[in-house]
Amino acid sequence: MSASNKSRRSTDVLKNLPQNPEAEKSFLGSVILDNSVLDRDDLTPDDFHHQFHRQVYETMLGMWEDRIGIDPVTLADRMEKEEIDLGGGRREFLSDLEFIVPTAANSRTYAEILKEKSESRRAIYIADKLIRAATSGVPEDIARVYRELAKREDPDESEFPVIRPSIVFSKILPPPVYVLPSLRPRTVGLIVAQEGAGKSFLALEIGLAKATGYDMTGIGITGPGNGVVYFSKEDPPEIIEERLQAIEPFIDEEVRGKADGLEIVSLYGRPATIAAEKSVVNEKLVHQIIKKGSGKDLLIFDTLRKLHDLEENSSGEMNILLGIFDRIGLETGAAVLLIHHTNKSANLNGQQGDQSSARGSNVLVGNTRWSLHLEKIIEDSGEKKIKVTIPRANYGPEGGEWWLNRKAGGVLVAGPPPLGKEGGEKPKRSSSGRTGRTIALVTTAEGGSHYEQD
Repeated sequence: MSASNKSRRSTDVLKNLPQNPEAEKSFLGSVILDNSVLDRDDLTPDDFHHQFHRQVYETMLGMWEDRIGIDPVTLADRMEKEEIDLGGGRREFLSDLEFIVPTAANSRTYAEILKEKSESRRAIYIADKLIRAATSGVPEDIARVYRELAKREDPDESEFPVIRPSIVFSKILPPPVYVLPSLRPRTVGLIVAQEGAGKSFLALEIGLAKATGYDMTGIGITGPGNGVVYFSKEDPPEIIEERLQAIEPFIDEEVRGKADGLEIVSLYGRPATIAAEKSVVNEKLVHQIIKKGSGKDLLIFDTLRKLHDLEENSSGEMNILLGIFDRIGLETGAAVLLIHHTNKSANLNGQQGDQSSARGSNVLVGNTRWSLHLEKIIEDSGEKKIKVTIPRANYGPEGGEWWLNRKAGGVLVAGPPPLGKEGGEKPKRSSSGRTGRTIALVTTAEGGSHYEQD
């Protein structure tokens, strides 16, 4: 919108906006009686019209995330520490919250009322914006109004992107972008390995390599870019800190200075389940993840199993779960990497490198677009190595073979392939029949980059 239309909303619009102060107070009172209401009802601070009610709810959310019990005393203390004004009867309001409703049983109803009022307010704001643009007298703004109305009148155009071949034929498409070798943005991939292979450690190193541009794995990860978020659900924070300190001797001061491009979010021990039943999705958590990951290059989730309570062998339930991660990738623009385990059969038969080795329903493989596998290899000398392959890549070359040595503290660094029994053989073929191949990052004259396989 042009500068002439960046003014504040008209006074008429701000008058008599849809709201229900009693429902807002009743919901906040329900939280005081039962803190777990915050985990069941999907509200945001913007769903509260009254400014102080918004501040109270925001503070409650922060306390819930920090696992602090919420009652009138702890709530007032937290708000004071956040320098929120509790004068003018606000402190008394907090004290009275526990007496507003007798039980928290109707919290869902209060939440639905607040959502309805909030949606109505948003619709009014949008309509007011369009009216101001239409009456501005600026041709650019008026044309924008017509475009917005056309989108709303044609649901096929507004709800579903339409790709028109005639337009695509005349486009000059940019070169493909890869977040990791053969992994495109806005797609979902897997890291698959058995217990103890080091998949969580490798995922941490991949995140650090993407964030800093220093790749100690030799896999071919480029950076730095727009940052990485690592959601850690399996290991407590102190374990993550120990792993980072184990990595630190292998990187120089310049790399350490860029390391905060990797943001590690600890979900360990917290109520962070994305989906608990086939039809129940934790939308509040999904929104938080999307907000945290928006604009990043890569989002890593460790591990997939820890983030849901669904039946892993059910194709229907895994389809729903992966649909959520597809949405996260689409809305953030990031590649999504899920850490997962191999199945028992693959472990028994030495087939951890096969794309079908992922535990659970085949949907986990079929509905993702990329997978990286780790295999533990023991040489005749007894030295342990980790073999890394990419057996599945829908949008780039498959294959590739890298070898990692495990150092003190579990750190994985690039190393040579193991010698054969005769001292000069090449590494044995994997069960898929592939020999070792490499993938190289090629930069074009135009500045784009892509991976090519030898």
